[in-house]
Formats: sequence, C-alpha cells, structure tokens
Amino acid sequence: MHFEYHISSPQYQSLHSNKRGWMGEKQQFGGMLGALGTHMIDCLRWLVDDEVENVNGLLHTHVPEGAGEMRDADDGFFIHGKMKKNCTFSIQLLSGVNHGFGSSIKVFGRQGTMTLENDKLLLIGQAQAPLEELDIRSEGKLPALQSKEAAAYYPAFYPFVEKVYDYFAFHQVDRDLPLIEYGHHNQVVMDTIIESQT
Repeated sequence: MHFEYHISSPQYQSLHSNKRGWMGEKQQFGGMLGALGTHMIDCLRWLVDDEVENVNGLLHTHVPEGAGEMRDADDGFFIHGKMKKNCTFSIQLLSGVNHGFGSSIKVFGRQGTMTLENDKLLLIGQAQAPLEELDIRSEGKLPALQSKEAAAYYPAFYPFVEKVYDYFAFHQVDRDLPLIEYGHHNQVVMDTIIESQT
C-alpha cells in the first residue's frame, strides 16, 4: 500500500570544507538524485514490483557554497507519488545536515509491514501481529583483505555476479537480474522530476 525510503547523512561540514567539483554542478549531471536517487527509485520498483505512474519531486541545494565553489546541484531531494497498482511512495535524501540517522526503508502492505533500518535491523510483522526481528547476517566468509565498504556490498554483489555468469554461460535469465531497460525506466522517472524543476 505504501513504500517509504528515507536517508539522512551528516555531510554539512564536509560540504562546507571540501570541493565537490562536477558533483556540485547541475550542468555536469551532479547531485544526489543522480548519485543515490536512481538506486532508491530502483529499490522502490523492485520491492513493490510495479512501475511509477505519477511522481512529484523537489530537488534542493541546502549548502550552495563551500570550499570556494558555488553549487547548484541538489544535496537533498524529496519525491512522492503513486505506482500503477495504487501503491503510494515517499523517497527522500538529506546530505547537507549536521546529524544524520542513516537509512530507513518501510513497506506497508495489506498483509503486514516490513522495515529495514541502516541495512542491519530487519523487522517484519503480519497484520494484527507485532513486528519481529529477522536475522539478516550473511552466510559464508568474505574474501580476505576487503575494505569496510567492499565488505558491505559483497553479500549482495556476489550473487549478482553468479546470475550474470548463468545468463552468459547458460542463457538463464533470473527475474532479479537487472537489465538495461530497468535503468531506462529509472531514468524516465528521474527525468520527470528534473523537468518539473524548470
């Protein structure tokens, strides 16, 4: 019935003291909608298993000046709308703030609710029942000598690589294997948001 994905990241001081280069320039396709928003929209489309019908958005630059540069690319965005099968959604990202609370995904369905906090705490509850925590620790060992960032992505990336191999070696298409057309659908949603800003 409703999907919510919110991220807040404490980048205010960094935005003031560090150069952003092209990431701070709208004409160079900088901004957080392109950097993270496309993944958040993709997550919406994948989890809800539907396409966006109506979308409204606001792109905003909370920190337009820092480290001697002027910026006009978004460091925050607020998106809401409706899917074709009537699910509503709210997606937002704030990076130009002093205190961030990480990421939160909530899916409110007719049969229950699911929430994932900071990619660590997964709670699921059926209708009329309390939310219960599910253990989401990844099975198996991570390869040695991985950075903290790489280790965070490895549990999702490795199965993806296996599915790509199966596609090329055996012509098996997994329903969760992203195709170019999925990226195109995300871009159409982002273009609609960007065009509404002018």
